[in-house]
Amino acid sequence: MKYGIMEGFRMHHSQTEYGLKQGGDRTSLFTMAKGLGFHGVELGIGMDYREDPLWTGRGGARQAIKFEARRTGVEAASICLHLLNYDEHSPASGNAEYREAGREIIRNAIEACAHIGASVILVPFFGTAVLKSEEQTQRLIDEMRGLSPVAEERGVCLALETSLEAPQLARVVESIGSNLVKVYFDTGNTASKGLDVVREITALGGLIAQVHVKDHPSRTLGEGDIDFAEALAALEDTGFDGYLVLETPSLDDSVVSASSNLAFLRRVVEG
Repeated sequence: MKYGIMEGFRMHHSQTEYGLKQGGDRTSLFTMAKGLGFHGVELGIGMDYREDPLWTGRGGARQAIKFEARRTGVEAASICLHLLNYDEHSPASGNAEYREAGREIIRNAIEACAHIGASVILVPFFGTAVLKSEEQTQRLIDEMRGLSPVAEERGVCLALETSLEAPQLARVVESIGSNLVKVYFDTGNTASKGLDVVREITALGGLIAQVHVKDHPSRTLGEGDIDFAEALAALEDTGFDGYLVLETPSLDDSVVSASSNLAFLRRVVEG
């Protein structure tokens, strides 16, 4: 397994910041992550996506990220599409114009991944885009079926993170029928729904493409209710060998927080 850290972000409806806040521009994250001992960085695209050069491809931003990844040896592991948590950008929206916006966002993100060497896109369905009906879930399936050939052509995995429990989510992914549409698992979000983290991991098995690691309800790994030794052992049993990406709060100092949480994670994984 490899260790990753999220690029710092804060959702519009939240006061809590997560991840590693860059010291300068986005490329500084790679040097910071290397110094802390991470193998990769998960970049994020938010509501200002039309001005984000990672998404637009303008200004040589993608080339700069690729260069920094090679220079530091820290991978651009994935891209998280935070903005899909809002219905106006969701591919599962009941509004056809919103679904088209979601398609455009995901297509451009696929191209961004292909340029910077990232292999996973987190496609989330929370906030105002949370799945509440069979109709929404079917729209998700239809849209992913349409987008999966683009992802397959570029070698990028679309990893779905939803509020659905493992058996239903597994059926959704399997019905899409693409080896490059999988699941993005989140330990903290799973526990916050009152679900058994180990049981959910086991039920999803080989469908898990990548993992967000956070505790619940604590802000710091190891201080909440999740038994990470059991959870990571269950992951290993599925054959998972991908990225464990810290989605932990930045707190007063994002570097100190990231370092502390990574140290905990290493102790659990490596003994």
